[in-house]
Amino acid sequence: MSIKHFKININEPVDNWHDLLMNNNCINDFLLFENDRDRLIWFITNYTQYLIRNGGNEVVPLFGKAISNLETFIYQVNLSLPVGYHLGTKLDALYDLLLNFETEPQGRFIIWNDSNHLFNNNKADFVNIFESLIIAAYCNRNGISTIKEDGTRYRVDQRNMFIFNDNKLEDIQGLLNKEYFIPSIDKQSQSDRIIDFNLIELTEE
Repeated sequence: MSIKHFKININEPVDNWHDLLMNNNCINDFLLFENDRDRLIWFITNYTQYLIRNGGNEVVPLFGKAISNLETFIYQVNLSLPVGYHLGTKLDALYDLLLNFETEPQGRFIIWNDSNHLFNNNKADFVNIFESLIIAAYCNRNGISTIKEDGTRYRVDQRNMFIFNDNKLEDIQGLLNKEYFIPSIDKQSQSDRIIDFNLIELTEE
């Protein structure tokens, strides 16, 4: 596993944050561990609104303190991603929704605020959801999830952002070191692999 470290100065313009996080060769999901609640709220509210105003993105903010299990997680995602059906409480249905071939935006950002709440209170459901999120995003980013009707690959720069307020990186290290099965449409490249992440650190200088 490789973790790329990014320092975000929250006193700089949001454009600078976005350029640092997105204009690089580390096309991975994001992890953020921050104990200062005020600093965290400043970053996440400004960056979420920036992504929405920027256009071309699907932005899915999830409110973690209202997520206690798989059902409540699916409830929020089902009302945020653009689909036309009610999703049952099944993990495979959630995975299909996260792939979401209904639309093909330039970017898709799933921002799980206070993801530590489910991690600390229902680790089994957190682990299952975490796996579905990172595999769906990895497949869509790399164009290995499906072929469209015109014969081209479905490809979306899909990123998850896991926001932890009370935990440390070491708490989820086991999930980061784990190998996950990647169900590629390219049969020869299907494999178990460790997925890389980008780690955000908030600073004021």
